[in-house]
Amino acid sequence: MKEFIKLDKYGQLYIDRVLFESYFPIIFTCVNDNNEIFICVCCQNNEKGCKWLIGKTNGINIIRMLRDEITIRQLLLEYSSGKISVDYVENEYAVAYNNSDWDENSSFLPKDDSYMYAEDGEFDDEIAYFSSVAHVYYEAEYYKRITEVLGTIGKGIEPITETLTTFASAIGNITIPSEIINTLKVVGEVCTNLTITTEKYMNQEEYKPVFNSTFSTSTEGLSIEVGADNNNFADAA
Repeated sequence: MKEFIKLDKYGQLYIDRVLFESYFPIIFTCVNDNNEIFICVCCQNNEKGCKWLIGKTNGINIIRMLRDEITIRQLLLEYSSGKISVDYVENEYAVAYNNSDWDENSSFLPKDDSYMYAEDGEFDDEIAYFSSVAHVYYEAEYYKRITEVLGTIGKGIEPITETLTTFASAIGNITIPSEIINTLKVVGEVCTNLTITTEKYMNQEEYKPVFNSTFSTSTEGLSIEVGADNNNFADAA
């Protein structure tokens, strides 16, 4: 693959797939050494120089753009992160992040109706290619919050265990009401929904589970096991 631009945040980008071109690539994808996917749009190529808008995204959203389910503008603004602007003037690259090029009224952003307008079968090879990319996409901020909440749940079980163990030793066997289990389970579902809000999912068959965990604490007289629901999904990109 041909080298494109080296970014301080994401490393070297390599041109992977050219989706639309004239005398030069206009809409194309790049990957870095971590196999992360970037959508690149050339929004200027004239006497003033060249400019590209670049966003870190995933294969699922590239496919949605190729199928005209979302516009190029939506892919950049709603389904990408990083908001990278690259200028090439006088044989030098200048990189900026989240600058005015990304403002809603920026003349460099694609128009609201900027679909690919694909003909039947035009992007079949590209869709097959991006469908085969087996990387799960997580929004780091929300995934961190999931981990923190799961840790809180785990810590919260211990005092319950101690109290019930003491009680059980006095009266013998006890049955934990199902409401307690349900309460803990709902907390787990709430935290996974934080990840779901980062994307607008269309087809859950194309997504993978965020996590599959079981929290357990046991003593001689009592054991508590809480299973995390597995029905919430994250992008398989």
